[in-house]
Amino acid sequence: MNVQDVMNREPQAVRMVDRLDEAARVLWDHDCGFVPVVDGSSRLVGVLTDRDLCMASYTQGRALADLPVLGVMSRELTTCRPNDTLAAAMDKMQHVQVHRLPVVDARGMLVGVLSSNDLIQAQKARPAAVSSGKVLETLAGITAPRAGARDFREPAAKSAESAGAAAAAGGNAAAAKKASPRKASKKAAPKKAPARKAAAKKAAKKSTTRKGKA
Repeated sequence: MNVQDVMNREPQAVRMVDRLDEAARVLWDHDCGFVPVVDGSSRLVGVLTDRDLCMASYTQGRALADLPVLGVMSRELTTCRPNDTLAAAMDKMQHVQVHRLPVVDARGMLVGVLSSNDLIQAQKARPAAVSSGKVLETLAGITAPRAGARDFREPAAKSAESAGAAAAAGGNAAAAKKASPRKASKKAAPKKAPARKAAAKKAAKKSTTRKGKA
């Protein structure tokens, strides 16, 4: 079975010149959590998720209508072709851990979307053609814990944090240097006169005194 046999052939999309409130409207109206972003020629240039919208608005403290799609969309695209096998598409979804894959033609035009829900429904409708084990393996891979997250803050906020971290590191180094004890300089100990020399000098002084009295 191929991707074109399962995919949604009427994908909803937003333009790269739109604002995030338009993306939110599409997500709400079509009850989905993912929307592709296209240019004026319907060529795929990015993707947005409902989480992207929430995090962008929260981290920047701005309304969706004030945020451009172009500044928030993900440009790291993993796609498939209509004639790709379903197994190959599931491998991609599992590898990059995404619930949806945009489907594009040879020119990069958006022609569909393949979702994990499409896989489940296809397996239910045609169990002989779609392996339940493969679908389960794909879903397990997609939902496995992963590290790292996108930073949706504005460049100025990122720069300020970097500068603050650098200043803190410098302050810690200076404090550590100040707190470290300095080695006391060793002064040379005064040399003591030999005991015999001192005794001879004392004896000579006594002898001189006796002669003077005599």
